[in-house]
Amino acid sequence: MKWFRRGLEIIGAVALLGLAVLGVLVIRDRSARVNTAGQQDGLFILNWGGITTNQDYKVIKSYRSPTSFTGDHLDSYCIQLSRFDVSDTARSEWHDGPERNPLLAEALELGINDASQRTDCFPSVQQANSGGMKIMFWSVVMHSRQPTAADILLYDPMSRRLYYVSYKT
Repeated sequence: MKWFRRGLEIIGAVALLGLAVLGVLVIRDRSARVNTAGQQDGLFILNWGGITTNQDYKVIKSYRSPTSFTGDHLDSYCIQLSRFDVSDTARSEWHDGPERNPLLAEALELGINDASQRTDCFPSVQQANSGGMKIMFWSVVMHSRQPTAADILLYDPMSRRLYYVSYKT
């Protein structure tokens, strides 16, 4: 019986340790991450935009909200680029602003407004949807003709900044 008791003690200790680790992971995922993104964290944005990664670039500001059980989130990045070289396959995905489609313009406005509330590096909605900005809509999800989720990239040639916002409500 002594071995049985020892086995139960070990199982109990492992279970408590597992619960503690799970608790730490849940708490960590429930807190926003502000300006913690490094160069590697911004790499996927350059890849999505078809922008060369063989350059000097720096994540200036970032915000990653906790993701809810249903996937609701807000992520935003401001990246300083040394150049804006787009691959031939991605070139057709980028277009000069302003966005003429009212549904896409609304998706852009929602994303920029939310990102601007969390970080101070984003342009205003008027600047983001202007002729001076290059825009790429990676994805937009609509519900009853209302944007509910989007992944949007913007590039400002004047400042050489790449902006990324991803949201789901």
